[in-house]
Amino acid sequence: MTKPTANQKKALREYKKTLSLSKTLFEISVGTLLGDASIQTQDGGKTYRLKFQQSENLHRDYLMSLHREFDDWVLSPPFFDVTRNMWSFQTISHSDFRKLAQLFVLENQGNQCQKHVQPNLVEHYLTPRGLAYWIMDDGGRSCYNRDYPRKGFALNTHGFSQPEIEILCQGLQNRYGLDCWLRANKNK
Repeated sequence: MTKPTANQKKALREYKKTLSLSKTLFEISVGTLLGDASIQTQDGGKTYRLKFQQSENLHRDYLMSLHREFDDWVLSPPFFDVTRNMWSFQTISHSDFRKLAQLFVLENQGNQCQKHVQPNLVEHYLTPRGLAYWIMDDGGRSCYNRDYPRKGFALNTHGFSQPEIEILCQGLQNRYGLDCWLRANKNK
């Protein structure tokens, strides 16, 4: 990969000025950040970028659909890492993603951003579209045993603490009337 020229850097800065995070992309971002997406900064929180990753070819179509949604915000096609068996892409860094960082990042540890769930996140920011993306991103059947009496789906929340998961359960109950509970999965 070659280093960008001064003209290319200037063109990118000008292009970023034309972008504004739409309501639709904000909603999708909230849902995917509750799932597997991550938020990162390279400049101490002035700008952020989103990184999307999905394992296996089974999830390739979903990742490609996310890439199409964020088309104006990405500069390269999704990449498949053979050693990790994972598809990924990331957006450009932009100040509009700070809105999402304010919801999910309590503090930056260098350029690493640990995601957190803040009270009332679901009630105030998780729209039906966002919920659908959370389910597509990190949801699945709650039980694969045909004899099990419960019906429903599971949202994998391994990246959040137990108190944060309880906040999510309460928010889903309050906002959408969903009957939610904690269940261990993979010792998490």
